[in-house]
Amino acid sequence: MTWERLPVDDVGYFSPKILDEMDDNEVRVWAEAFESRRYGGWRNVDNRWRECLGLDSTRDKTVLDYGCGFGIESLQFARNGCDVICGDINPESVGAAVRVLSAFGHEPRSAMIREDAPFFPDTPLEYDVFYSNGVLHHTPFISDILRASLRGLRGDGEIRLMLYSDRAWVAKVGGPLPGIDKDVRSHPKFRRFVRAMDGPHSTYADWYSPEKVGARLPFLRVISYDYIAKGGIYCALILAPR
Repeated sequence: MTWERLPVDDVGYFSPKILDEMDDNEVRVWAEAFESRRYGGWRNVDNRWRECLGLDSTRDKTVLDYGCGFGIESLQFARNGCDVICGDINPESVGAAVRVLSAFGHEPRSAMIREDAPFFPDTPLEYDVFYSNGVLHHTPFISDILRASLRGLRGDGEIRLMLYSDRAWVAKVGGPLPGIDKDVRSHPKFRRFVRAMDGPHSTYADWYSPEKVGARLPFLRVISYDYIAKGGIYCALILAPR
């Protein structure tokens, strides 16, 4: 899936080209409405999304936003003085994210994600934070991607992820959970889970518990795992190399 149409929280899916005919003021108004839906609603209950993923506490770092979409998360880091690299598999998404940040007076860098394994951005830059919000639960290659991310991650750097949690599976399709050693696609309720979380446009979705993270990503240590959003259907993960 190349995500030619990007999700706008609680509204729908839109082409990145939606920004092409907007002036800077219109882009700002549009982005602020997007922010209001994301951070003012059920996703950011008790401000947990922002707190657990460090959107307000991360300052003066280099952040690679992997799967940046429209760049709304990138914008939060840029406002804190971070040097942001907007990376996505869709070149139009990268352009849209850069457009959003530029409308607010920021100068982000951009990077294309190569479609060949290990699906990693073509950038020589090092970074302090590898950040990916709502992206890596859409691919079975999460381990390959995160191994590759270590090439550019500075020694004291962090990996920060928002993923679907085990509670999402239970809430949407019921228990028991599939075995953490099993390919989620082999479960009879897999398609039901994908439709419930993403609708008919998606072809893959997975869930993650602390145990599953440990089993799938043994080369990383878990600094924190927090349930976020209404019902804890998302989790915020902070990881670091072992």
